[in-house]
Amino acid sequence: MKIIIQNIEFDYNIGCGLLKLKYNECPFPELSDSWDDIKPLSFKEIAEFNNLEQRRVGILCLGLERLVKEVNPILINEKTITKTTNWVGDDGELIKKDYRDSYELFKVSSEYFNKNLDDNQRQMGSVYFVKCKDTSTNREYFIWVDILSVYQTNFDTKSIWRMTTEQVENKINALMAIAWTIQTNIAKGKISKIIRQGDCVLIKPKSDFLPLDNPRHLTEKEYLKLLVAES
Repeated sequence: MKIIIQNIEFDYNIGCGLLKLKYNECPFPELSDSWDDIKPLSFKEIAEFNNLEQRRVGILCLGLERLVKEVNPILINEKTITKTTNWVGDDGELIKKDYRDSYELFKVSSEYFNKNLDDNQRQMGSVYFVKCKDTSTNREYFIWVDILSVYQTNFDTKSIWRMTTEQVENKINALMAIAWTIQTNIAKGKISKIIRQGDCVLIKPKSDFLPLDNPRHLTEKEYLKLLVAES
């Protein structure tokens, strides 16, 4: 018997172990009788999958918070900015507030994902995430980012094909990474303002905007210039 997770096939026992990682409660009635006895897979077990796509799905099921506890992520860049912004108070009124907002960009080296693989097996590259805090609760969040896409969002896309991964890492920063996590169908130059309420982001367009056919990521400059209120 097989289990399909995100269109990738797993042996039954392995699939059950991944589902136990991904869900706090039993996702399927068929597993309810055995759910409490299923042991969630560890990062070490996932890293030893021979199949690259199975490793990718396994890491997603594991989640960033647990991954960070089991590996030694490398800090690539950190940025702290001081903001004076309009904060939405409990009564709905805007309040001027000064505060410091910190972001950190990390890499998890590919060496963790490719142990015990031979030369004929596909290698998995390093993965990257940005760490930030919720402005209202102070809770820490870990968000996956694609550094090639982060670079393309902020720089000339033609040059990236001549660059090494290390060169791309040296060009991007944590603010670019956090801005990249926000997508919009509003073209550059057509955003009036951005309002953030916890993890909900509201983007107001200018009156003459036309929606893009395909969503795009925000740039660092847009994130810094257009974010006018938070709560």
